[in-house]
Amino acid sequence: MRQSEAKFKHIFLPFIVIGFSTILIYTFLHWLLVIRYGVVALKDKDADFLIPGIAGLVLPQLLLFPKLRQLKAYKATSRDPIVLLLMVGGFTFAVPICIAQNYLESATGRLTRLDSMSEVHYLPPTKYYTVRQMYPNKNMAHIKVIFSVGGKNNVDFNMDAYTAVPVFDRIYPDTNRIAAMRNRNPKALVIINDTLRNMQVLKKLPADSVRIMRYVNPSMVMPRYGDSGKYGALAVVTWRYKFKRQPAVIKIAPAAWFVLKYHKTVSNNLTVAEKKEEFAFFARKCDATFKDEPLTKFTYLTRLSDDGDVANYQAAINSRNDVAEGEQTMLSPVYEPFESRNGNRLVWIFASSIIGLMLYWVFLELFRIKNLKNFEMRFLKKEHRADEQKTALRE
Repeated sequence: MRQSEAKFKHIFLPFIVIGFSTILIYTFLHWLLVIRYGVVALKDKDADFLIPGIAGLVLPQLLLFPKLRQLKAYKATSRDPIVLLLMVGGFTFAVPICIAQNYLESATGRLTRLDSMSEVHYLPPTKYYTVRQMYPNKNMAHIKVIFSVGGKNNVDFNMDAYTAVPVFDRIYPDTNRIAAMRNRNPKALVIINDTLRNMQVLKKLPADSVRIMRYVNPSMVMPRYGDSGKYGALAVVTWRYKFKRQPAVIKIAPAAWFVLKYHKTVSNNLTVAEKKEEFAFFARKCDATFKDEPLTKFTYLTRLSDDGDVANYQAAINSRNDVAEGEQTMLSPVYEPFESRNGNRLVWIFASSIIGLMLYWVFLELFRIKNLKNFEMRFLKKEHRADEQKTALRE
């Protein structure tokens, strides 16, 4: 009984106090220095996982290490009790402190309402957005496929398709310009995909199908069409048209990019032919899913975190060399209610802590304190000195 009481009072209770204090202090500093005032610039993976994970894993154990050294197994064993307790105790608070940072960012993130997509560049950056006017052009989507191996002993073969869709303030290409060009040149010819057409055919073209649209001067039209081309032509090229000679790349400058990721894992033991077959199936499924993606019916947008996927989405944006230079804003569409953004993170913070503490106590009970009387006397003296110092400070 005395063993359990001593372990509970001198090890378990201080472990709880130090652990939760670590969570509260780090979370407050994260909010104050990184989120609220931006005094410290950290990547999201560092602020949310690396630093808090190390703090939760090391700090409680470090402060309790002198006491843990006094433990000894009830039964003879070759396993060092300190190593086992450090492992269990480390994850007890490393997991909830990381969940807490993720909860903090989602809970404190402000929802900014944009009248048009380009306003994302002129207003103070926030984590969440809604947009009244915007136009994502799926036909201009940029895709980067990355293959990798993972899992224990590299047993998994991963296929990831990173997709970035350019988003403009209005229809792009702006087919409304057709009317303006037609009004300036009412007798101009209509040429679609290098074939003479009429205005009725042009009006029926979906905006997404137009790749290039421009007015062509008579000097370039008459050599082929004679006098009927003396008023010039409205030349339109759709995405289905195959150029005999690739034209000069037209640089686009979208207001932002909607980013999507498609993933599949297969066995790395498959043959090369089998992997190619799996990838072909994966590509067809991605294409079908992407076509059905309701990019205009999202509930809100999330600014992409500065994590490992940013570089892959940037590689997708740069894959076709048709994007104007400058910083690219990447946003992820979310279709769930904004109030659901935190999920069950708050519950998981406490649930993971409780589960970890229960396991820690179970493992703590497997060991006993060596020289219990001396152990209690030593720490009672320390507590007595601490009380005297507090009393002296008050006086």
